[in-house]
Amino acid sequence: MNLFPTEEPDYTLLDRSSAEYRKAHTENKFIRMKESKKDEDPLSKALMGATHISDSVKMRYVYLSSVFLEDMKVNIFRNQFELHENYPDVSADEWNDFLNDRIVSTYLSRHKRTLLKSAAEDNLANPLAKNKRDNLKLIENIEQQERQEAQKNIVIMRIPDIYGDIDEENTWE
Repeated sequence: MNLFPTEEPDYTLLDRSSAEYRKAHTENKFIRMKESKKDEDPLSKALMGATHISDSVKMRYVYLSSVFLEDMKVNIFRNQFELHENYPDVSADEWNDFLNDRIVSTYLSRHKRTLLKSAAEDNLANPLAKNKRDNLKLIENIEQQERQEAQKNIVIMRIPDIYGDIDEENTWE
């Protein structure tokens, strides 16, 4: 039994509007994405390595990420209802679950901050631009958020005392 088919399955036997067709197409797309690591985007890689979601949800999220990233500059500022209008085969609830997943929301917030910071810096460079003070505050807030995010990754570990300098009564609580 070949778990990773190299040929495209024959979908002509299935009705295109059926759930079986969509499921088979999504599963095949997931398998092809898993096999071709070089074409994989960072969001799909992170989603495929996620342990907090089931495999079926993971496949769906990888598909949604590929759809989302086709036009990321526009989609990054859309909400679930606008995404549903542009991609009617995906419900607004599915888009909401996708956008609120911790991996996806972290990825998108990082890119939103980058886009907003570059737009504010471009506006500062423009001699005819107004509201330069607001742009400076925006850049400062974004940099503060980036520093806070970087500090979240610090792990503090207590190394056991191998020489016995600490008595057992004064241990960590």
